[in-house]
Amino acid sequence: MKRRTGIITAVVLLVIVAGLVLAFRPKPIPVETATVARGELQETLDEEGKTRMHDHFVLAAPVSGKLRRIELHAGDTVKPGQVITFIDPTPIEPRQTAVLQARLDSSQAARREADALVGHAQAQNDQAAIDLERTRKLFEQGVTSKEMLDKATNLASSAAQQLNAAKSRAKAAAYQVTEARAALLTQTGGHPDLPAPVTTPVAGRILRLLELSEKVVVAGTPIVEIGYTPRLEVVADFLTQNAVKISPGMGAVIEDWGGDRPLRARVRMVEPGGFTKVSALGVEEQRANVILDFLDGSDKLEDAYRVEVRVITWESPNVLKVPSSAVFRSGDEWSAFKIENGIAHKTSVQLGHRGAVEFEVLSGLAPGDTVITHPSAEIKDSARVKPITPA
Repeated sequence: MKRRTGIITAVVLLVIVAGLVLAFRPKPIPVETATVARGELQETLDEEGKTRMHDHFVLAAPVSGKLRRIELHAGDTVKPGQVITFIDPTPIEPRQTAVLQARLDSSQAARREADALVGHAQAQNDQAAIDLERTRKLFEQGVTSKEMLDKATNLASSAAQQLNAAKSRAKAAAYQVTEARAALLTQTGGHPDLPAPVTTPVAGRILRLLELSEKVVVAGTPIVEIGYTPRLEVVADFLTQNAVKISPGMGAVIEDWGGDRPLRARVRMVEPGGFTKVSALGVEEQRANVILDFLDGSDKLEDAYRVEVRVITWESPNVLKVPSSAVFRSGDEWSAFKIENGIAHKTSVQLGHRGAVEFEVLSGLAPGDTVITHPSAEIKDSARVKPITPA
């Protein structure tokens, strides 16, 4: 009887102890999980970019004058040779006209004087040549001396030089008359090129009007910017240490551009020259432009639209992968928490290529393994966990 009572008492004590253990045992930690599986993985380099027309044309004023108001607007299409506007003669200013007229009169008077000097020098040259010929014949006959012949020779040479100088002065005076007359014609609206048309060299669309209103412009003033719409490209500046990993022909994806689907693209060129750019944090960075072409059209994108560029540097259709949120650094290696029978086991993982949200697993995990994503600080090795469904 006593033995039976002792056994009952022991059983009751064991039940009480087990109840206490169960009551005070830590509750399983709720965790979010993911399954390790095989699938497609892409390693990309991401950067912000913008679209631009491959062919840009800035139409400038061919001559100085008064620009007429442009009736076209940004977005309008134009054809090759279409006239955008005209440039009329510059408005006449009386005072400046009087100054230019006086300059012309002065230059014409100087030209007449130079022509008269040429006539005088020509007469002296002719007379000196006659005197030289007469003196030479007399010297040959022994009538005059060698000294007289030398004197006549020198006078003839001096007269020839004076004639050449007079002709040069006359030519310079003629140029001054031409210059003064051209300045006066331009001022008074007599320019032969006015009104001058401003025409488009190619078909395209007007991107922006650089001069909106009627005004006086000088030759070379930018007026209209035109782009060839079908040849739209994307330019994105990457850090130079990333640009060296990109090669022409690599595939790319254009995202976050406003449409409901990503657009395919291909790298056409990595510009050989880098440049310095100050980041939002005020840090100077060396960057290089990467140029991409659309493969399936640019949809509704236009010039200078913002996009997100994702260049695919590596991809595979069948690799073992794990969410990037499931791995973490533990010393010098990567680790993950693998769940087995409700227990979290810290497991060393060797990673390969890395995508935007998933990493390639080389060793440490197998297909079908369940891992904890976003593990908190309270998750330890051998901790009891309870998978939950994310909201």
